[in-house]
Amino acid sequence: MLLTVKNLNISFEQYTSFFRKRIVHVVHDLDLEVRDGEILAIFGASGSGKSLLAHAILGLLPYNALVSGEIKYKEEELTKERLNKLYGREISFIPQTVNSLNPLLKVGRQSEYTADKRDVEIVYEEFGLEKDVLNLYPHELSGGMLRRVLVSDSILADANLIIADEPTPGMDTKSTDTIINYFKSVKAKGKSAVVITHDIEMAMKCTDRIAFFYDGTIIETTEIEKIGEDGNGLAHPYSRALFRALPENGFHSIEAGDLC
Repeated sequence: MLLTVKNLNISFEQYTSFFRKRIVHVVHDLDLEVRDGEILAIFGASGSGKSLLAHAILGLLPYNALVSGEIKYKEEELTKERLNKLYGREISFIPQTVNSLNPLLKVGRQSEYTADKRDVEIVYEEFGLEKDVLNLYPHELSGGMLRRVLVSDSILADANLIIADEPTPGMDTKSTDTIINYFKSVKAKGKSAVVITHDIEMAMKCTDRIAFFYDGTIIETTEIEKIGEDGNGLAHPYSRALFRALPENGFHSIEAGDLC
């Protein structure tokens, strides 16, 4: 197994009025497996804790996070020291926030850390980014352009495992199709990706399995082809209700009884 997460729990220490400390539990009892050569989507409502899973895997949680559980890469514990050696080489990250680029460096220089200039230009062109973009600073680009730069950097890294946190917001149809083809090529090379997304249509086109996230944990993981057009192949009532409530599935409203 390429990536294994067992019994992951994430809580945060917070201080309320009069310096009273409380513990907020946000992720609990989470299990996840990613196989070699697999593209796995993680799908759920906003605020369910999906991004925290990515940050836990990559060691990016803030100082007040309390984490327990087991995270292994290639059957070995993914310690901070090991992650530092693998990050950017075997493991790459497409962050959700476009503010992750260094504001003091031109975007081309940042991309050239992982590839030569010609390769950077080729990948940028695939995402509709002109050569002039290489000489611009992050604040000179729109949010959609910054996201395309971040995805381009991940492609250039050519890592064995890609963690992508909402890679498509702000993308036009052409760029989204390029990302879909990118994940297909990742699989064709025998590499893997975890794609955290709200874009179920994109996930259905390029992933092998989808994990449904609800209330801080994964409630169901299933192969894409088993879902069915109306979600009847899904076992958990929340998964079915969420799938059917999507605009592409007719905006079926979620009734309280649907979740029982």
